[in-house]
Amino acid sequence: MAVYTYGVRTDRGDRKQENQDSILCVTGNIALDETEAALFLVADGMGGLSWGRQVSSYITSRFEAWWKEDFPAMMKAERSSDGDIQELLEQEIWDINQEILRFRSQTQCRCGSTLSLLLLYKGKYYIENMGDSRVYCCRRGKMSQLTQDQSLVAQLLREGKITQEEAERSEQKNILTMCLGMFDVPQSFFAVGKLRDEDVFLLCSDGLYNPADPEEMERILADTGCTAQEKADRLRGSVLPGEGRDNISAVVVQIYPY
Repeated sequence: MAVYTYGVRTDRGDRKQENQDSILCVTGNIALDETEAALFLVADGMGGLSWGRQVSSYITSRFEAWWKEDFPAMMKAERSSDGDIQELLEQEIWDINQEILRFRSQTQCRCGSTLSLLLLYKGKYYIENMGDSRVYCCRRGKMSQLTQDQSLVAQLLREGKITQEEAERSEQKNILTMCLGMFDVPQSFFAVGKLRDEDVFLLCSDGLYNPADPEEMERILADTGCTAQEKADRLRGSVLPGEGRDNISAVVVQIYPY
C-alpha cells in the first residue's frame, strides 16, 4: 500500500490573457476493500474566445464523475485487470471526444484539448495521454518521460527525419497530430507500470517543459527534502520571467510507503 501526496501550480503564464488549462486531483478509497487510489489530470485547452477553457473544464468534470461513478462500479464488479482499466479509461475518452465534436459542430468553433491522465491503483500507475502535454517519472533521482508527444515535430523526430536540435528549434512545435476534439476516432497513448516507493510523477502542459531546463526539472523532482507542493512551486519558478509564453501547469505526485 502507498500514500500519495501532491502539489499543484497553474496560471496563465506571462503572455496569455486567460488560463485555458484545467486540472483534476482526487484521491480516496475505491471498491469494497477500500483500496486507496488516486487520479490526476492536466488538460490544455485550445480555441479562440474561451472555447479552450470550456473544453478543458468539461474534460475534468467528466473524469471527476467517472472517478465517483464508473470506476468504483467496475472495481466492485471485479473488472480490475490492466485491460479492463484501459478499456474503461478509453471508453470515457471516446465519449468525451464525441461530445467535443458535437459542441464544435453546434458552435462552428475550432477547439480541442490535450489530455495527460495518471491513475494510481493497487501498486500500479496507468497513463492515458493525448496531444503534447506530458507525464514524467523521477525514480532514484533520474527523470524520464513516460508519454510520447502526439505532435508533428515529435513524429518527425521519431521517424528520424529531423534531429533533436532541429526539433527544439522548430517553429512547428505546436502542430498536434492528435488531441481531444480533433478526429472522430481518438487515439491515445496508454502505459501501465509498477509503482515504487519514492517515485515522483510530474504531469504538465507544454507551457512548463518548453521553456524550462530539463536538468533543472530533474534536480527539483529528485530533491528528497521538498514536499510535492514545494516542487510544483519551484518548477513554476524555473520558468524565467517573460519566458512563459503559454499557460503553465504542473501537478507533482509523490509516492510514500504506507
